[in-house]
Amino acid sequence: MTLTLVLIAIGALLFLVIIYNILQQYRQKQEAEKRALLLKHKNIINEADDLLLNAGQLPYSKTLVMTLYQRILSSLQTMQQQDPKNSQVKSRLVNIQQQLQQVKEHYQMEQSALKPPESDQQAIHMLQIVKRLRAVLRIEHNKGKLGNQTFVQEDRRLELVQLKINLSNLTKRARMAHENRDNAMARQMLQKGLTVLEQVMDKDEQLKKIEEVLQQRLSELTSSQIRVEQEQKEREEREEKSELDVLFEPKRKW
Repeated sequence: MTLTLVLIAIGALLFLVIIYNILQQYRQKQEAEKRALLLKHKNIINEADDLLLNAGQLPYSKTLVMTLYQRILSSLQTMQQQDPKNSQVKSRLVNIQQQLQQVKEHYQMEQSALKPPESDQQAIHMLQIVKRLRAVLRIEHNKGKLGNQTFVQEDRRLELVQLKINLSNLTKRARMAHENRDNAMARQMLQKGLTVLEQVMDKDEQLKKIEEVLQQRLSELTSSQIRVEQEQKEREEREEKSELDVLFEPKRKW
């Protein structure tokens, strides 16, 4: 009888140990998932903050700015649900709500036209920003937070911004090629830009201006090439005439 009781006690103890380990593993799993979720939303907030800091380099629409702020707000709300006692999250949440309200009531795009990049490095940086912004829009659209029409309009606007950056860079390289007397390369670049623009049906004023500049420079390049060829032809004709004059001039008598 005593042995039976001992075995039952041991079995009960082992059962309790197993249950404790299961609960401990479950709590550890929950904590790990909580940390991963908090880290995920912290990264979302950091990315959105970084994109907002670059608003001075690119023309951000009101819809785009609000999308970024709402993305931060949504992540902060999730973080607060996971960690209600976190005072930093609570404070940031209040701050973002105020900023979002300010954007709704007062935000105006500083300039609709793109400021051309001053260097290749800046152009690459701007293109990376556009790529990240378009990715954010797709994510928010897939979540159902952006309507189809709004998404299409904003994505197209960013696509045209991307085109402007590339064309500005192309125009700069064409000018450098011309200065280096590589007119064939300059012509190729200008024609490439114009070919791309011919396929754009929804050009804004800045793209129309870029198209005019490319056409003007191509025309100047063509005129310059014709002038050079004409001068070369006239020089060859003069040289040929000079050679004939020497050949048929009267021989001197000594």
